[in-house]
Amino acid sequence: MARRLTSLLLNLAAVILLTVLPGCDRSKPSRLKTSGGRTLGHVVGWVTLDGKPLAGAQVDFHNDVTRICSAGTDENGRYELKFNTKLKGAPVGEHRVAIGLFGSNSEDPNDEPLPKFYNKKTILTATVREGSNTISFHLSTPQGASGVSELGEVRGLILLDGNPIGGAKLVFQRDGQSVAEGISDPLGHYEMTFTEKRIGAAVGSNRITVSKTDEQGRELFRSVYNSQSTLNRNVEPGENQINFSLSTKDLPGQTQTATPTRTPAKGS
Repeated sequence: MARRLTSLLLNLAAVILLTVLPGCDRSKPSRLKTSGGRTLGHVVGWVTLDGKPLAGAQVDFHNDVTRICSAGTDENGRYELKFNTKLKGAPVGEHRVAIGLFGSNSEDPNDEPLPKFYNKKTILTATVREGSNTISFHLSTPQGASGVSELGEVRGLILLDGNPIGGAKLVFQRDGQSVAEGISDPLGHYEMTFTEKRIGAAVGSNRITVSKTDEQGRELFRSVYNSQSTLNRNVEPGENQINFSLSTKDLPGQTQTATPTRTPAKGS
């Protein structure tokens, strides 16, 4: 009798164990998925402006596949992205991020008080990963911005004595800080690059230097184009076509034509 009771209890325990174990899997949080099968990541964060929470801002995450995921910031600057009315989060992957106080000016709905490089021409990006993401943005106004500049696209042609010149290095510098660089191609065309990911030069008045060295490291351009440059150009928002027509100094290997000297006639 005791053996039969023990066997019965062991069988009951096995049934209970088999019943409980699948329940452990079901207790794990399910992956966020869209109806199209895209995996979402849960995204929250905080937005500050010049070190203070930015309330009432709209945060938009853009990618190249699905819809824009948006959220508004509360009085503490906190936001939580929504994919749609039923799902929170944003698709896993790279996103461009736009932040603005869109429509906050009732007298002028098109007025945007935040700089363009946070919204219309945003430089903000974010990577969303599966699971929980905390992605915060600390913005600065132009008065407080040191590492952020509004850029204008700059392309052009550089001529030397009327001929296109390749391999010339151009540097655009605004306020002694914001630096963009470019190298001319064999046809003399150049395009300025501000950083690895940003094309253009800082909007405003730029001091410009142009230089090129020979195989011995000697500078081929006159000093008024580089070390003592007098070149200045104004970069506007949007596209800029800025051409340069420069003149050479005597290049290595060139000799000046000697000016003939008159020999006094005998008896004079």
